[in-house]
Amino acid sequence: MIRRLLALSSLLLALSLATMAAPEVQKHVLHYPSIDQRGDSLTLSGMVTIPTDRPAKGIILIPHYTLQADKEAPSNQLIYDAKFYKEDFVLLMPDYIGYGITRDSVHPYLAGELTARNCIDMVLAAQAMLDTLQLGLPLDSIYIAGYSQGGFSALWTLRVIEESFADRIHVKGCFVGAGPYDVAVTYDETLTKKKIMMPALVPMMVIGTDVAYNLHLDRSEILTPAAEKLYQRYIANKDYTILQIYFKTPNHSLRHWLTDAGMDKTQPETQRMYEGLKRSSIVGDSICPSWTPKAPLYVFHSTQDEVVTIRCAEHLQRCFPTLPNITYDFGKYGNHIPASRIFHKRVREMLNE
Repeated sequence: MIRRLLALSSLLLALSLATMAAPEVQKHVLHYPSIDQRGDSLTLSGMVTIPTDRPAKGIILIPHYTLQADKEAPSNQLIYDAKFYKEDFVLLMPDYIGYGITRDSVHPYLAGELTARNCIDMVLAAQAMLDTLQLGLPLDSIYIAGYSQGGFSALWTLRVIEESFADRIHVKGCFVGAGPYDVAVTYDETLTKKKIMMPALVPMMVIGTDVAYNLHLDRSEILTPAAEKLYQRYIANKDYTILQIYFKTPNHSLRHWLTDAGMDKTQPETQRMYEGLKRSSIVGDSICPSWTPKAPLYVFHSTQDEVVTIRCAEHLQRCFPTLPNITYDFGKYGNHIPASRIFHKRVREMLNE
């Protein structure tokens, strides 16, 4: 109980910091063309910020962490990560599908390759916008930094850039923290613990995976009526913040949110959902991509993280064990939210070297 209260206090502090008034920067809401999970064209939104009192040192793409309320999306409010970099760097912060201008769409939660493509399309659109401002920056060279879902999206974005867009975008460095790079193992570990710290993630993951890969799941086979009610009442409308939903879901028993079949990977619908989770995973127990990172990569993860298991980062290290361009930073940095501050401060220090 004490650990949970401490974690909640850290969450409150982080979210309050995120909503503090930011020092003055130029803010530009950018609408840009991209694609949805079916490959159809759609317009997405995001935020570009530019320092006003000093020349920018470079450009950072920051894919955001898990959100629930649309008002938390970058085009509506500067995300917490921005406070560490906005005074010295141009920041590109895309809204994922389901937020900003696409609020009425279902968010395809943790759909790695799709989210990467959406992020890349914002970079390409921002290049044209920034060119008109004549900032004196190499617009084809960027850093990428993200934590939690943002770290997951950052690594996927690096992969897709290096595999398909290397002629248009050069990544100077990629910094990822506490990302669920192995989405399937996060499900496995939750089953083992039989508890979930943030219950809203259960329907978000099931429904997001269903939508991302057009699985047409019978969700009633996986989600309990309580989980479906939670999604429809507090998540689908994008009105409630992650903190508000946390307080509305005091039951952390996994059996309250997943059916018996939803906790059994041998059941047909759960098995299909699990295959979708593996498609989203960039690494895993039996998954190592043929791609190896070329850009400098910094991987941060707290061994005490109770939201995203350290096994995700360990699986990454297993796939890329001895590459000289990769730095692994694993340590006792506290739970998921407090560790985020340590991550961003370390990235900021590296960017200032």
